[in-house]
Amino acid sequence: MTASPEPPTLLASWEGRPGSEWRERLGVATAEFHARTGSTSDRARRLVREGLHLPAIVVADRQAQGRGRRGRRWMSDTERGLWFTVAHHAGLVVPQVLPLRAGLAVAEALEAVAPSVRIQVKWPNDLAIGGRKLGGILCERVHEAVLVGIGLNLNHLPGELPAVTPPATSLRVEYGHPIHRGEVLAGAMDALGTVWTRPHEGIPASELDALNARSPLSGRPLSVSGVVRDSTRGPLTVEGLAAVGAGLLPDGALKVRDRAGNRWRVIAGTVETWS
Repeated sequence: MTASPEPPTLLASWEGRPGSEWRERLGVATAEFHARTGSTSDRARRLVREGLHLPAIVVADRQAQGRGRRGRRWMSDTERGLWFTVAHHAGLVVPQVLPLRAGLAVAEALEAVAPSVRIQVKWPNDLAIGGRKLGGILCERVHEAVLVGIGLNLNHLPGELPAVTPPATSLRVEYGHPIHRGEVLAGAMDALGTVWTRPHEGIPASELDALNARSPLSGRPLSVSGVVRDSTRGPLTVEGLAAVGAGLLPDGALKVRDRAGNRWRVIAGTVETWS
């Protein structure tokens, strides 16, 4: 099926390679590289709805309307980062655990490029270094496909990072050297291959161990806002619940313990650390 007319920002080559070479290197059926687009996830959603062959990838040098969870704006109107969305057949992939599994894959790919840096995977969908936000992952379902949108601060200099809480960082700031976007993209796509080829009802045990080892929340005082449940009660909505992080579960929930000693599973929402 033929896609709608290509936007004028579509690039014939990216990072020194023709788009056709990238398509083959990344193992996708459809690849688009844009100088600037509104949102790579919005463009990928359109490709899925138009029936383009999957898997597909949309990469943009700049995003005018990048977004994170709950529609929050993601500062990505700069060529300093890597902004892309992968559209893949949903198959047996479990959406609830996809952000964490994808986060682990991308973290490992980043460490291959910057081996002296330790990447944290923060529930539910953030990548961080020393508690400073490096990137995020947004997963969505569209028909029989899943979209995995990934935004990474790669080459931002200190004065170019957005003023946000918690503070942001970039791989270049932490590693001390310029980062090649093409190398990161290729490594991330290779690492994400295990997510598609090893579908699982939950998070596989080996990945769960790795995620818990990378979590910046375990043993930390937290403020929890969202939906929680325990072994005896159905879902409850909480706001600012004071608790301590106790690790991740195979279904992607976050375990916490409140001040009264009650144990909860956080199944949706946000958590913030505090001193």
